[in-house]
Amino acid sequence: MSESVLSRHELSSVNVVSPMTYELLQPADLEPGSPVLLWLHGGDGPEQFTPQTRPAFEQCWGDGSLPPMSVVIPHSTRSFWLDGVGENAAWETMLTEELLPRVREQHGGGDVAVTGGISMGGMGSLRLAFRHPELFAAVVSMEPGIEPTEIYGEVRERDRVFRRDGVMEALFGDPVDASLYRRNHPVQVAMDNAVDIVASGLAIYLECGDEDFLHLQNGTEALHRRLWDVGIRHEYRSVRGGNHIGRSLGPRLIDALRFLGRSLEEATEDEQLSLVKAGLPQFDLTNELKRETVIEGPTGPIQVWEYGDGEPVLLIPSLGRGAADFEDLARRLAYAGYHAIYPEPRGINGSTGDLRDLSMADLAADAAAVVHAVANGPVTIVGHAFGNRVSRMTATDYPHLVDSVVLLCCGGQVRPAPEHEEALIKVFDVEASDEDHLAAVDLAFFAEGNDASVWFDGWHGVAAAGQGAATASQPIEHWWGAGGKDLFIVQPDEDVMAVTENAQNLCAAFPDRASMVMVKHAGHALLPEQPEAVEVAVRSWLTRVR
Repeated sequence: MSESVLSRHELSSVNVVSPMTYELLQPADLEPGSPVLLWLHGGDGPEQFTPQTRPAFEQCWGDGSLPPMSVVIPHSTRSFWLDGVGENAAWETMLTEELLPRVREQHGGGDVAVTGGISMGGMGSLRLAFRHPELFAAVVSMEPGIEPTEIYGEVRERDRVFRRDGVMEALFGDPVDASLYRRNHPVQVAMDNAVDIVASGLAIYLECGDEDFLHLQNGTEALHRRLWDVGIRHEYRSVRGGNHIGRSLGPRLIDALRFLGRSLEEATEDEQLSLVKAGLPQFDLTNELKRETVIEGPTGPIQVWEYGDGEPVLLIPSLGRGAADFEDLARRLAYAGYHAIYPEPRGINGSTGDLRDLSMADLAADAAAVVHAVANGPVTIVGHAFGNRVSRMTATDYPHLVDSVVLLCCGGQVRPAPEHEEALIKVFDVEASDEDHLAAVDLAFFAEGNDASVWFDGWHGVAAAGQGAATASQPIEHWWGAGGKDLFIVQPDEDVMAVTENAQNLCAAFPDRASMVMVKHAGHALLPEQPEAVEVAVRSWLTRVR
């Protein structure tokens, strides 16, 4: 066991009833700059929360499974830790904008923050971390007080027996504002911020006893399944025989705190796993789901790669790039139960169709031929950069073959700045030195700080020239709207080639069927820059469409 120091403080707040009381639990020898944990109590109040959970912190600090940190325990009423409708009831805003900065400024808290809680606090910590993944490195949610649905009118009596109308009306209005309830349900917050959650690297721990007398295992399981469906990685535990209170809670708390400790460690490659991978090239068993097909296209063979089975998804790569750009996403989609189809464009590898006088209609015909040959029904098309032009053209000319269109890096109307257009040309310049080539790739395609060397190779200048000529063959207006299909845009926030105005214009032109999500710290390359964020964005869309 490690000795700890407990102190009590007050915060003059503009967001909640002031002053707001909070406790600070710290190891006796805590150094300035250590992590901060916002530790949220349940609906029964703060009185027993600290004495009940303090021994677990001391044990984990003592055995080294949890690094020293400042544990901040704010005191609240039954607030749900959200910004409610009442006066002085903005608890989420208080926690993120007042309390967390206060701990850093006055109590020596470091830049790294995590959050967690039990019951009502488990719910509040999920909402905090999901809505503000840039603020928190990890969240541990124990038996969170959430319902299995974010639709208020569909909450079953079983799942609200402990939470009567008076409680809900005090928080969400009288009568209950169903839209406010939905916006604050952790399931909806997770879905609204899925891409940011994954891009941030947020570590998520979710648990509940399977005999919880408040029936909270139902909502916890529902959240787990939604996270699983869209590919948000997390640790989930359904504790056999665990109840909302009782003897199982202490060991479960230890497990949760040790997860926090692991999440704050620097990631290192498992030595045994490395040895297995080195000796077994086919270690990733999803490789068994990969196959190659050569079909007859309109003017020659088309080499098609496929992963998995299930609902078909057609993947079209960027200007002068081959199907290999989609290898990682295809594997991820196959693992999730989809049939990923990613053909080589004309003039690249085994696709040897005619590049002379190439038109957008020709490229759409190639895509249609692939769908006819290998897809079991209409597809969702995912087009990256130039590939999203081909995708929209295909949806326009062959609407019966397309369910919906996903655009990675939406371009077409607003041109990039001259220096970025020049960098694009330089990428395909075979006379350029390796150093100049890599600098051009970096400038045109990658966000600041990302590794451009992963795209040093894989450029096909002849194919790119044909594709560029094809763009001029058809008015943008013909394919811009994708033939009336639903559009989902995954837009990098640092894309200098397909500048964001294109995506904004598309959403403004078709507000009833076009939507967009931004991916932080990514440029035009996107796929190698934020692979998990792209996977979650695409899977979220496919789940919604399905």
